[in-house]
Amino acid sequence: MKCRVSPTYMEKLYSFYSPFYDHVFGHLLSPGRRQSFKYLDPRPHQKILEIGVGPGSTLEYYPPYTQVVGIDISAAMIAKAREKASKLNSGSSFEFHVMDAARLDFPDNHFDAVMSAYVITTVQDPHRVCREMLRVVKPGGQIIVVNHTRGQNGSYWNRLEDLLAPLFVRIGFTTDLDVIQVMKDAGITVQYAIRCNLLNTGRIILGTKQ
Repeated sequence: MKCRVSPTYMEKLYSFYSPFYDHVFGHLLSPGRRQSFKYLDPRPHQKILEIGVGPGSTLEYYPPYTQVVGIDISAAMIAKAREKASKLNSGSSFEFHVMDAARLDFPDNHFDAVMSAYVITTVQDPHRVCREMLRVVKPGGQIIVVNHTRGQNGSYWNRLEDLLAPLFVRIGFTTDLDVIQVMKDAGITVQYAIRCNLLNTGRIILGTKQ
């Protein structure tokens, strides 16, 4: 049985984290975020959605002259992202919304790419979030996810991930979710999964919409 995630708890927790999120989690999670941008199409003038923009940890990595739309469930995180964006001078534009990733208020086929780092294991309905990603991206558009994902081989490590899931939910994410399979189940065509972060515990998952 998968460990359940409470949206209300996560909103309160990440709002609490907002003043010091990058200082606490930056060293552990930022390598995967930075590396993921190596796989983003660098052409200018794209419209890109970032789901779970947090305090704006990735804003400086976008190609110049990108139209970035960032959403997060935490208003405190969005406030931090707006503050950071106001200090950047890349020629890009930034727009932020407090929004539930499972209920995106955007039309179908609206974005050239969707980026999402460390979100899918923090939501109550990861399948619905992935279906929303697929819905709002244009056909042929990129879907780039950075996340921990549970292994599929039934190893001792996988069983440990399952046992530790309730503990890790208390600090902001679950460890018992096979993110790659969830993305596939939602209809996303998964092309590659690249190891990242300390001890290769994360994956950069590259997908698209056929």
